[in-house]
Amino acid sequence: MPETADVDEEFITADLLQCLEKQESLYELHTHLMGMGNASFWVHNILTDRAKLPTQQDFKNYPNIRLHLGPLVWDKEGRKFIDREVTRNFFDGMINSQDLELLRASITYDAALENLISEMFVQKLKYRELTFENDFSYDMVLLLDDLAKGFGIKENQERDMIQAMVEEKLGIHTRKDWEKPFFKDWIIFNARKQKLQIAYGIQAENLRMLIGGTKPIDELTDPAQRDARSHIINAFSMMNADGREPCSADFHSFRGAFTPEFFPRRFALKDSIYTQRLDLLALLLKNALHRFSTCLPPVKYCEFSVGCGDLTRPWVFDVLSTFSKNSSFTAKFKTLVDNGQFPWLKMDDQTQNIEYRFLAGFNRRILRISNAYLPDEAVTLLFEMPHHAIHLMLTEFHRADKKRPTNLFKEQVEQLHRMKEETKSNQSFFDLVVGLDLFGDELGYPYCPFIAHEFLQFIQDAREKNSNFGVRIHCAENVPFIRPNLSGYCLFAAHMYIVYRCLDFLKRKLKSNIRVGHGIAFDKILSIENYKFRKSSVLVAEMQQNARTILPSIPFEVNITSNFYLLGDAIRNTLSGILNSNDFNNLNEKSHVEMRLKSSFST
Repeated sequence: MPETADVDEEFITADLLQCLEKQESLYELHTHLMGMGNASFWVHNILTDRAKLPTQQDFKNYPNIRLHLGPLVWDKEGRKFIDREVTRNFFDGMINSQDLELLRASITYDAALENLISEMFVQKLKYRELTFENDFSYDMVLLLDDLAKGFGIKENQERDMIQAMVEEKLGIHTRKDWEKPFFKDWIIFNARKQKLQIAYGIQAENLRMLIGGTKPIDELTDPAQRDARSHIINAFSMMNADGREPCSADFHSFRGAFTPEFFPRRFALKDSIYTQRLDLLALLLKNALHRFSTCLPPVKYCEFSVGCGDLTRPWVFDVLSTFSKNSSFTAKFKTLVDNGQFPWLKMDDQTQNIEYRFLAGFNRRILRISNAYLPDEAVTLLFEMPHHAIHLMLTEFHRADKKRPTNLFKEQVEQLHRMKEETKSNQSFFDLVVGLDLFGDELGYPYCPFIAHEFLQFIQDAREKNSNFGVRIHCAENVPFIRPNLSGYCLFAAHMYIVYRCLDFLKRKLKSNIRVGHGIAFDKILSIENYKFRKSSVLVAEMQQNARTILPSIPFEVNITSNFYLLGDAIRNTLSGILNSNDFNNLNEKSHVEMRLKSSFST
């Protein structure tokens, strides 16, 4: 007989689907944040899989492993990956060379390979007393800083203190060989940035041993290994400290910490992995596509949010295009896969039927929102001077109307300019990138950089190539809700007013193809009656008066899983009735917001 909890979950899911099917304005859309994947994928499919992560000795003993799994170096001039045999011979030469400066003087390899060993890098190696022969790691290195972040250890401490706490969680103190230097400086190839660098961390081989190898966690008899495995599982997924899935009483550990804690922690080790191995980034994409293909009915289209920095790097863009069905672009990395390298990337027929596209992601944090407040004091600014925060945004509207450069979003605009340069070199860019996405910690950051003149111009230019090019704004999610009878209510009202005005401005400028991710706090703000705080009431009244004409024409994405698991109870409470109600329209009538999903930005 099935478990009662499973039956309840199936019933709730079926009930929800029945509610959604009744809505004429609901359309299917599947979006996925690039970089996710559950703990099992990262631990069992990658970390403990020696076929994908051979040991350092495996690399040294077998030239074929170095050929197929060694560094992937990109030829920036030719816009292709350098021949694998040439790359292997280059790294073999550096490992066998006793004098790197002499090697640099006599090197006859590809210019892209020559540029890897700059004079400054050679001097850094000498200063650290490192050599390629002893310290270059073919094996993947998990950085100490990333492990600390994944384990939730405070980063503003001395490195030795951080290392002591990380080693304790990994159980190194219980081992007879505890004096062995598990952590050290390594020379690694950063495939994401296409450069050699010195990284302080632990090789995957040693980490694999510390967490019990390939054995399932329930078969581990060593308490230290079991605890270490639990910490690693927790670093990759939303688990309790002991690695178990949380029950309802445990959710307080995650709710209200949607972006400030959850994403930085859960992405740290993943960044360590695919920063060094781009084929594992492709494996992550393949895993997501496979999961969508097993849905009933199978998903036919999905979008992935990818940081704009990665889409600006042609080698990362190439790897992410491996499984694309777009006939106008053939990824150079796909040729390697088709020739038998990286066998775990072979696609099955069902997965190949999925069309996918990308949204270029921009972080909403801004360097300095005023001379008196640092970025980390953004919430304080909204609390103490909400009128000034609103003024900052209104000023940006004025600058955009006059086509003047932005003051507030200079960092995002610099990233946009770099991406714009890449679009000139990559003729297929807009075939795969169908929109912009705003994500990151919303707490204290209601401001939307897409209202800047530079972004509006970019979007208009992009629409000449793809008329459906659009924007998605994650907003009205991680918002501090303060009840209206408290003076701090001005923070909530000001935050939501800025979000509302940004959406209104974008609607007037772009007309269409605007989506909102989450948006659930609108249900809260639009259902509040006027209270005694006059200024906040004026803002809320304006939103309530105009919401009917603005919000129903903007699709809202119903992000069910993250709404339930991660958002604070106070702000997500209004959505809880969806799971128990047979009338989804109750929510719409209450909030004046038509919650709907749009098909896509793609053509």
